Amino acid sequence: MAPARRVGVLLAALALGFSAGRAEQARDPRPALLAAWKARGIAIGTTPIAIEGTLLAADPLPDGRTALVLSMERYVVPGGPSIGRRLDTSVRARLTVPAGPEDSGPPWRVGDRLRLTARLAPPRNFRNPGSFDYAAYLKARDIDFIGTIKSARLIERLPGARRSFTGLCPALRGGIVARLRRASGPDGGATASFLAAILVGERDDLPPALEEALLKAGVYHIIALSGLNVGLMALLILSLGRLLPLGASGRRALVILGVAAYWAVARPSGSIDRAALMALLHFGGGLLQRRVPALGSLAIAAVLLLFRNSAWITDAGFQLSFAATLAIILWPAGAVDRPPARRTPMDRIRLGLAAPLRVSIAALAGTALVGAHHFQSLTPAALLANLVAVPIASLLLYLALAIVVLEPLLPVVAGFLATVAGGSIALLGRVCSLLAAVPGLSFHVVPPPAPLVLWSGAALLVACLARRITLRRAAGLQVVAAIIWSACAGRAPRAPHALAITALDVGQGDALLVEFPNGTTMLIDAGGFGRSSFDVGAKVVAPALRALGHLRIDILAITHAHRDHLGGAAAVLGQLHPGALWLGRMPPGDGAIEALERLAAERSIAVVRPRRGVHLGIGGSLVEVLNPGAGVSPSGAAVNDDSLVLRVVYGDQKALLTGDLEAPLESLLLREGRKVEAGLLKVGHHGSRTSTTAPFLARVGPRMAVVSVGAGNPWGHPDREVLDRLRAAGVTIGRTDRDGAIRFRTDGSAPWVSRRLVETERLQGEAETEDQERQTGDAEPGAPGSLGLVEAGGMRAPAPHEREEDPDDDQVVTAGDQPQDDENR
Repeated sequence: MAPARRVGVLLAALALGFSAGRAEQARDPRPALLAAWKARGIAIGTTPIAIEGTLLAADPLPDGRTALVLSMERYVVPGGPSIGRRLDTSVRARLTVPAGPEDSGPPWRVGDRLRLTARLAPPRNFRNPGSFDYAAYLKARDIDFIGTIKSARLIERLPGARRSFTGLCPALRGGIVARLRRASGPDGGATASFLAAILVGERDDLPPALEEALLKAGVYHIIALSGLNVGLMALLILSLGRLLPLGASGRRALVILGVAAYWAVARPSGSIDRAALMALLHFGGGLLQRRVPALGSLAIAAVLLLFRNSAWITDAGFQLSFAATLAIILWPAGAVDRPPARRTPMDRIRLGLAAPLRVSIAALAGTALVGAHHFQSLTPAALLANLVAVPIASLLLYLALAIVVLEPLLPVVAGFLATVAGGSIALLGRVCSLLAAVPGLSFHVVPPPAPLVLWSGAALLVACLARRITLRRAAGLQVVAAIIWSACAGRAPRAPHALAITALDVGQGDALLVEFPNGTTMLIDAGGFGRSSFDVGAKVVAPALRALGHLRIDILAITHAHRDHLGGAAAVLGQLHPGALWLGRMPPGDGAIEALERLAAERSIAVVRPRRGVHLGIGGSLVEVLNPGAGVSPSGAAVNDDSLVLRVVYGDQKALLTGDLEAPLESLLLREGRKVEAGLLKVGHHGSRTSTTAPFLARVGPRMAVVSVGAGNPWGHPDREVLDRLRAAGVTIGRTDRDGAIRFRTDGSAPWVSRRLVETERLQGEAETEDQERQTGDAEPGAPGSLGLVEAGGMRAPAPHEREEDPDDDQVVTAGDQPQDDENR
């Protein structure tokens, strides 16, 4: 092809992609809906809205809730005369609801038309560097809104015929999982969960220890439905087809039908979509007497998926699936793959290992930096682990299929096969754990920047496709250099020669990173959710710290024993290896604290309990401990006034970090004449009205303040009176619910300056609301040096009957349902 034509094809492809993206934005129904709701005074994520629609999926969650996917057809908003509207476009919502008694089960099934009341909002990420893009993940799966339903009693099944076709595939998938569970028996839950994952993609109940072993060994892809699963299924169908009186065309048609059926029943994902499309193109081409090259089928699959939904391009699983497949297709076969003229037994062994080893090397080279960018880890262990995991996974897939077929007819045989599968799964877990435990075979990294990932991908293509051997070697060396650089980055952090304090976005909780001038680091609290299994420490805090360049921290400080401060501590302790654990005043007998102290002892981490009056020189700064006092808490339980309160002094600048300190202890500090003056204030207790009293604020005299708070929390934090008090004092306010992660920095002489660490796009309706808040005075007008980050509007509090009983418990947020990892990790 002439250069001009190549340029023309490239420009046409770019124009098509741009047009598809613009069309996708034009079809987005959310801005119009948000604008309509807000015009009626609806507080997004807070005010309940009545919805009617068809149930598309109902998936149990590990923490005892159920996730419903609803195709919305009509909604009714409250306020004055209720207004209902039938939707003209497809809108889907993912809603979580507390599950009923285990023996009763939900009274509704996939395909039912439901009427329910829920609080809805657009998907929101934790806005930190290195954060998993949950909104893009859901958008790629056609989810427009997320929300919560307070009780299953708020769900009503509407009369009328059930849409049987809508619920057919999920019902079949549920029946397959039920057969696997029956065959595995009451003690075989882990076996059934793994078999369900590898056969139909149901991964919600995987044992955490096994899942972690697969992740660390780099073989998580075996339970993310992909080319391995589809290929094995196609091979089985093709083999069975030879037993039937069918010609070659008939067998190909049978494979096409079987792969399409498998694709329909399995849980949707980017990896199985890609693999199924490639298989259908390959066998469809054979049926039409046309050869479809693997590279061509991969390109067509990518175009079809992206044209269907351009949001797939940002999905980590989609990127990893295509990167691995492309590398396997293009990776040059070495001389070791060519059979010798005369084979000896050793030749056969070498050839038997060469092909899978080449595939493993190619897949690792193609996905190493993509995975490091998204998941902040490198796993050389995958080179060896794949040699064991892929054969075991293939056996388990066929065992799972045999169990599903035999369980109704020969339950004893199915049970025996489940026992064999359980032993194979245990062997797989042990092998993965052993390989991952070898130093240097699995480790966390600072995520490489996107330009480096793209450059490495381009170099890999050159290394595979270039004809000149020197060019191929030079490009290959660049790929190796990029991987080595990513493995070494952040191992020796540099001193910032300034004091920096970063408030991370952890929802309704606290997590503050203090970076001292000499490079010493302290993490104060680690977030957490009280009624969710989502691990904020592992999934939010640790990735954010690595994205900020920290593979370890020096001190982990937990202010007090409430779960929104303590919940992520164990994961941080395990992943970032602090040298010391500081504890505020903790109640005796608290199980989480005792477990944390045991973990610290196992890792030889010193446990320190700083108390009022202690002054420490850390990293070129002075750290003053203002709370708690000596002794145990008078209540015997965790209370906010147990909080560890620190004042950090660097040169002429100071910061006061208050935890959840409330009015009684604020008054005590003032009566005792403690030094609390500070230019930067971490507002106590998420901006609750029980903290930041007028006398205390007057004594502190801050210029800047930060509120760590969750968006749409049910307690109305931060309180409007507190915000008004701060504004009246001329304080520049930052909020993690609106600004995401915020970094404050000073050189010790100049005043504190601040900036958002993540800039995110907002939907039109969200931007309109912020404009209205600024016009009505609900938002902070901004101040010099603030970079415009203060949008301190008061949040509409829910009605009293909508509030939770315990204001110290944690909000159950839908962000807590984020998937642990994406496909093909």
